[in-house]
Amino acid sequence: MTDPTKKYRLYIDESGTPTYSKEDFISSRYLALVGIIVSEQQNIEVLQPTLRDLKLMLAHDPDELPVLHREDIVAKSGAFAKLQDEKIEKRFNDTFLGLLKNLDYKICAVVLDKTSHLERYQKSAFHPYHYCLNVLLERYAFYLGELGAGGDVLAEARGKNEDTALKEEYKIFYERGTYYCKTPLIQQHLTSKEIKVKPKEKMFAGLEFADLLSLAAKLDTLHSYRKIPDLNDNFCKVVVENIQDKYRGSPGGVITGFGKKLIS
Repeated sequence: MTDPTKKYRLYIDESGTPTYSKEDFISSRYLALVGIIVSEQQNIEVLQPTLRDLKLMLAHDPDELPVLHREDIVAKSGAFAKLQDEKIEKRFNDTFLGLLKNLDYKICAVVLDKTSHLERYQKSAFHPYHYCLNVLLERYAFYLGELGAGGDVLAEARGKNEDTALKEEYKIFYERGTYYCKTPLIQQHLTSKEIKVKPKEKMFAGLEFADLLSLAAKLDTLHSYRKIPDLNDNFCKVVVENIQDKYRGSPGGVITGFGKKLIS
């Protein structure tokens, strides 16, 4: 049975390019879809107000708050130029780290080695983004089943054609299931037949939070599978150090293959 009072949402952000490439750079070879699972209560009581506090530290006008992007924070540019002030930067970092530790959420990172997948399957290779989506949705549905909860899905908009294809792929997953995740489980726990697709600029707190974690979770997953050496990105290092207990694990506590998944 599904408890209607337990409501969750999966926020999805991508790291990397959703097309095949012969380039061997991490950003080109590996596509990651990173999902952040947050309850409705935690979203309202913790995530949204904390992100608003972070934005107010940086805003020149409280009615015009900036959208949080990892690249801009690291560069301390544009709306984030105030981070050049050491006192403001420390307060911002302390608040952000507090959010990483204190918010009740789970991470599922699905990373596709596009080079290996294309070499193995050639013309029958799956669409990279859609392949990662199905693997991520499987893990979300299983997690909701373990909780006896219901939930929906919200992904970042990427363009008219891409969004239309994404909605169709979600519909297929919802109606047909997969080899590992059957339709009854999916339809019992996913509360919507359609995926929600919204631009990050509309200030959906979950999408902004996912943006701040997506690269770190991708690199952390690759490191866990010994595909890359230790991280050399300071922002990602700090994030990785503080999210290890946030990955979705199996009922027995296994993270690899559950909260961190590499496919090829």
